[in-house]
Amino acid sequence: MRFFISANIKKNTPLYYAVLFFLVFALLFWLASWVHFYSKYGFSQESLVRYFFMDPEFPERVSIAQVSEDFHVGVFIHGMLLITLFSLLNITALSKKVKLMFITSTSFFALLFLLSDFLILLLGTKTVMLKLLSFLAYQLNFLITWFLTTFHILRDKQNSPKTDTLKLISLAFAFFSLFFLFSNFLNFHAKMGFGVEGIRDYFLGNPDLFIRAKSFNGVFKVFYPHLIAMAVYSLALAHLLSFVGVKRKTALWIGLFLFLFSFLDNLTSLLLLFLGSPLAYLKLLSFWSFQLLAVGSSLVLLVGSLKGGEGAKLYL
Repeated sequence: MRFFISANIKKNTPLYYAVLFFLVFALLFWLASWVHFYSKYGFSQESLVRYFFMDPEFPERVSIAQVSEDFHVGVFIHGMLLITLFSLLNITALSKKVKLMFITSTSFFALLFLLSDFLILLLGTKTVMLKLLSFLAYQLNFLITWFLTTFHILRDKQNSPKTDTLKLISLAFAFFSLFFLFSNFLNFHAKMGFGVEGIRDYFLGNPDLFIRAKSFNGVFKVFYPHLIAMAVYSLALAHLLSFVGVKRKTALWIGLFLFLFSFLDNLTSLLLLFLGSPLAYLKLLSFWSFQLLAVGSSLVLLVGSLKGGEGAKLYL
């Protein structure tokens, strides 16, 4: 976000075309979202019930582990996509009221869409249409936000971003971040529990419990995308702390430790396969260290955004 604030897009040709390419890919992602939703859930109440509760005559809910995994991926992708789009929206010539309205509505419906799986499992079959309705509302808000941003970037010169809008963008990201971390806890507990024995069994197997050891290919498929995903997340979270009054040096150290702990958490999953069960202790330690630091940083961002600290004004 600071990158877009500190550079005049119209005068910076490489940045200007990079932004245009991002907007093109964002639109392609929007179009692909319709295909993804239809292929997974369908567009009818019957297909939604079938997805969440299997056979209506012999109802069996989709597993909380699967829902948590989907939410974990979705909240990261949509959170990063929206914070970038909102940052671009903020430098357009649109009024502050319009910017605040679409940042709020798009963020709300995005989170409702992502959380709707949990709500449906909690409330039952009568609420399955919440998934479709929240999806449609989110898609409509995203498209309008994208169109307004693209139109004004192509037409207008860059405007100075508004402090209130920056605070709202930071607030929105704080909510996405906290939900992302919540899904981390759910995923970790669902797969391994919160004990060393559970970690050992998950990766190294346990014949007594009929648990197979993980293969290198299986673990590497998780390790590989998390290398870049967690680096981007750590950068974004630490970067936004400066907008709520956290000193730059402190934010830098937070970012470094977020990356270090997330990398160790990711790496130990591989090392466990070769170095054995002692690495389970490092896995557990790095996971909790990352989670606690990230949750604390997200709460600081949340409270700072609500209070309207002076941090954002430093860049205007």
